[in-house]
Amino acid sequence: MEGLAYSQSRHEPLGPENELVVRARAGDTDAFAEIVRSYQTRVYAVAMRMTRRHDVADDIAQDTFVRAYRHLGRFELGRPLGPWLTKIAVNLSINYLNASARREETCDAEAFPDGPFEPEPREPDAFEQLRSLEFAEALERAVASLPVEQQCIFRLKVVEGMRYEEIATILNLSAGTVMSRLSRARAKLKVLLKEHL
Repeated sequence: MEGLAYSQSRHEPLGPENELVVRARAGDTDAFAEIVRSYQTRVYAVAMRMTRRHDVADDIAQDTFVRAYRHLGRFELGRPLGPWLTKIAVNLSINYLNASARREETCDAEAFPDGPFEPEPREPDAFEQLRSLEFAEALERAVASLPVEQQCIFRLKVVEGMRYEEIATILNLSAGTVMSRLSRARAKLKVLLKEHL
């Protein structure tokens, strides 16, 4: 049939989403704009959950689509586009988190050459009831303190609800490694949040 694009590996007609990729590769900017409209909310949401900063998530979402456009030739036709875009967004988020962690270490070393100031521990109030908002804030601080690779896996699994296999594909890890890192992350969170649990 004329006008139909086919998967290189399966020799089957491509779905509408991959048809947009084929058109965008040929220089059709309207086709790529349609891809952006379809996925911009999802890509932004992933970046926001990973970085917890609107301005950073917005930049990462834009950069995701810029990189996707530049590398459309690498996208394997016949596969869903969403996971590919998500992988780009997650990798950019990891780069940001790693760079941010390095900046914080440098700032801490300069500001506190003898180590950061530790406030006096506050006596726990036996009658104090933690509200759900306070717990959510404590959880976010605890998650943000995890090593970047554990933090990312925790957010992708618990917040995004991704399957182990999806996370493994995005991060180029085995499913077993994903499971073990998630297990370590949960163990650390239990320790960090023990006073709230």
